Amino acid sequence: WEKLSQVAVKGAEYGSRERQPHPKCLEGTRVDLLNYIHGLLDKKEESRLIWLHGTAGVGKSAVAFTVAERM
Repeated sequence: WEKLSQVAVKGAEYGSRERQPHPKCLEGTRVDLLNYIHGLLDKKEESRLIWLHGTAGVGKSAVAFTVAERM
């Protein structure tokens, strides 16, 4: 555990206070993407797995938290 804690990124652990408040999409941004994701999730009769991918810093976490907040 000691070795792992030496190389772990500070603030990246689950429930870290450094990640509060959670990142969210700014009002009026990513509207098409958010509408698309919400449209998929509104189809309750179908199971969905949505995979957000992209390079670091493009907003994957912001999208995920914004979608989760509405659910």
